[in-house]
Amino acid sequence: MFVGSSDIAAALGVTRQAVDHRLRTDPRAPVPVAVVNRTATWGGTRVWRRTEIDRWLGGLAPDRWIANPGAARRAADNGGVAYRRDGGAER
Repeated sequence: MFVGSSDIAAALGVTRQAVDHRLRTDPRAPVPVAVVNRTATWGGTRVWRRTEIDRWLGGLAPDRWIANPGAARRAADNGGVAYRRDGGAER
């Protein structure tokens, strides 16, 4: 499974910018396996293997990985409840 800096940020509870900075400055950080969605005007999104990120972080509990990072953000903004697009609620 591949993860981007937003996925890592959601799992750690920090900003994407903080993750991006650490990935760029930590000499132990894994190298991205690919850059996706690259265009002529945008550098694209770097992605890593989740297993390599887990190893770099010293083992991240599987339940910390959120399938939909936006849900975590919405939950934080709504007192712990994330509303799905179909109107249901997630806790």
